[in-house]
Amino acid sequence: MTLANPYLLLLIIPFGILYCFWKRRLFVGYSSLYHVDEVTGFKKVIARLFKPVLFGAVLFAIIAVARPQTNYYTEETALRGREIALAIDTSFSMTGSAIETIKKIVGDFIKKRPNDLVSITIFGTDAALIVVPTMETKLLEKSLERIQSSQAGYQTSIGEGLFTSIAALFEKQMGKRFTIKELRDSINKQHLTDYAISFVKEMERRDMVKNKLIILFTDGIYNIGISPDRPLRLLRRMGIKAYVVAVKASDVTGVDPEVAAQHIEELEAAVLTTGGKYFHADNFDEVARFYDEIDTIEKDKIVINAISKKKELFIYPTIASLFLLLVAVFIENMWMRIP
Repeated sequence: MTLANPYLLLLIIPFGILYCFWKRRLFVGYSSLYHVDEVTGFKKVIARLFKPVLFGAVLFAIIAVARPQTNYYTEETALRGREIALAIDTSFSMTGSAIETIKKIVGDFIKKRPNDLVSITIFGTDAALIVVPTMETKLLEKSLERIQSSQAGYQTSIGEGLFTSIAALFEKQMGKRFTIKELRDSINKQHLTDYAISFVKEMERRDMVKNKLIILFTDGIYNIGISPDRPLRLLRRMGIKAYVVAVKASDVTGVDPEVAAQHIEELEAAVLTTGGKYFHADNFDEVARFYDEIDTIEKDKIVINAISKKKELFIYPTIASLFLLLVAVFIENMWMRIP
């Protein structure tokens, strides 16, 4: 417990001095017939409680004006849903029908997610988070409408898109201990470094890895940036599933067909290791199966808002003060008159 106005407790000092004077009768009195008829027994005991009760009322009043409060506590607004990061390929090869196919599938997907937190990342040569995790469906739809091919560069960095999506899911929890740059460097090795492992363990300790997933919309062909298997390896270590909705490239990819086929195969294999699945957007039945697959993922508590606040406790000493004051008034004015 804390006090908002602790300095007001200094009022107890003159109050204590006054009480001592009154108790020891160190003051100039005056003639009174109040105690001519001396009372005895239980009635006398109650009559003597007047002074302690009155000063108790004043003491509680001083405590009340000092405003006692609880220590800070967190009040959460939460509901049950999922946290989903959407990573959309906007490279040059998505020009035309490919990007429109993706936008149609994503748009329908967003409409089915009223209780899920959804973020949108776009990637080409670079990657950018354009919508932070939100439940604002209208904001997501408006942002989706503005997405065009080549917005983040002409080349395709699937790895950067995946990593930026991971950062979107965990940026709030990183605090000062972890940074996005160091985490990226730590996963872009042959094996996850101690820094990445520490990050995973800390998120697991805080129970932050549940109920999260990443969905990638791409042609599966990458030609720049970190390899997709690096961020997917991190997701696998965290137990987070990644899904791919693959579309056919509608323009040149700048990658040899054999290499492109190998990239697609490697991406699909890496996605499957996370427990996720690989769907083909040109197959209506597979897209429908994709929607159903996401719906089967168990919902968990999502904290929408967390506010640190204190609870005011002054009402309790105020009530105590008023009660004791009423008791003092009763003793002084009514108790002695009771036969």
